[in-house]
Amino acid sequence: MGGVADFESLNDSKEFSSVYKEAKRWHNDACVVFYKPSDQKKMAVVASKKVGKAVVRNLVKRRLRAAFLDVSSQLENGIYIMVAKSGLEEISFDKIQKTLRWSFKKLGCLK
Repeated sequence: MGGVADFESLNDSKEFSSVYKEAKRWHNDACVVFYKPSDQKKMAVVASKKVGKAVVRNLVKRRLRAAFLDVSSQLENGIYIMVAKSGLEEISFDKIQKTLRWSFKKLGCLK
């Protein structure tokens, strides 16, 4: 699957580690958002085994991707990684959207 909207997916481990090292991050109830300004548009959603079994991890990633899609048109170019937190599957989609939007605002990457 390509990225969400016009975002490419991030899949190179070197890119991941550079984002983890250099990016600004913001913690919220649903996830940890990493943002690294760049001329590219890339995004990734990560869910570790701490989040749950495969079914739950995939559900959580789909929800985060969908919430990201709603905001993506208003985001600056850059590399985004969202790391799901355990318990995310119990948060309503509406709240996920709100916390994600708030995180992007705090990171200064909303246009």
